[in-house]
Amino acid sequence: MFGYVAADIKGLSKEERAIYKAHYCGLCHALKERYGSIGTSSLSYDMVFLEMLLSDLNDRDETEGSERCAVHPVKEHRYIVTDSTYYAADMQMLLGYYSLLDNIHDEGKGEREEEKYRAIITELTRRYPRQAEALKENLRLISIKEEERSKDAEALALLTGNFLGEIFVDDDGSFFRDDLRTLGCGLGRFVYLLDAWCDRKKDRKKGTFNPLAEDIGRSDMKDMLIDAAATASSAFERLPLDQHVSIMRNILYSGIWIRFEVKDKE
Repeated sequence: MFGYVAADIKGLSKEERAIYKAHYCGLCHALKERYGSIGTSSLSYDMVFLEMLLSDLNDRDETEGSERCAVHPVKEHRYIVTDSTYYAADMQMLLGYYSLLDNIHDEGKGEREEEKYRAIITELTRRYPRQAEALKENLRLISIKEEERSKDAEALALLTGNFLGEIFVDDDGSFFRDDLRTLGCGLGRFVYLLDAWCDRKKDRKKGTFNPLAEDIGRSDMKDMLIDAAATASSAFERLPLDQHVSIMRNILYSGIWIRFEVKDKE
C-alpha cells in the first residue's frame, strides 16, 4: 500500500524537484544511519511528505550534506535532514514491519527479514507506544474484516486512516495534533481505497479479497476518493506552513491522483 503519497514530478519546477529529491535522499540517509540496509530497503515516498510537513510545522533547522550511495555510487548527491526526518524514518520502519507481516501472511515470504526487524520494532514500540499500538490494533481489526470478506470499503479505509492519523502526530501535546490527525486519517482512507481500486481486477482474477463491490463504477469510486482527499487537504490548509508548501500542495492535489488516472488509461 506504499508509494501513493508522492509528488507529480511534472508539476514541479526544476528547483522544487531538486528540493524534493534532497528530502527523499535525506530520509534514505536517516534510515541508513539508524538501521542500515534493512532501513533503506523500507524507503518510500509516503514518509517524505510527512517529513517535509513536520519539519515545516515545527520549524526544524535543515542540515544539508552530500554523499554517494548504492543507488548513486559514482556522483555525490545532495540530501536534507532535520529532526523530523528521523521521526519519519522511525515511522517508516514501523509501517515497513507491519507491511512485511502482511506479506508473510498472504504469501508466506519474508520470515528472515522479520527476524532482523524484531529488536528494532521492540525499541520503536517502547519509544512510540501510541503510534505502535494504533498501528497494531487497527491492522488487527482490518484483518478481521478481511477474513469476514467485508464489503464495507469505507469502514476498512477508516481503520487505515486511524493508524496513519496517529503516525502523523509526532507530539500528542502539539497544538496542531487534531489537524495532523485529521490530515493523516484522510490520506490513510485515500490510500486504502485507491489501493483497492488499483488491485480490484487482479484480486478478482486470483480470488483474493477486495472490499470494493464488483459493480462499482469510476464515478462512485472518484467520489469516495474526493471525500478522503478533501478531508486531508482541508486539515492541511489550516496548518501554519510556510516552507516548501507548493511541493506539498502538489502532492495533495495532484500527486496522489496519478495512479487513479493511470488506471483509467489501462
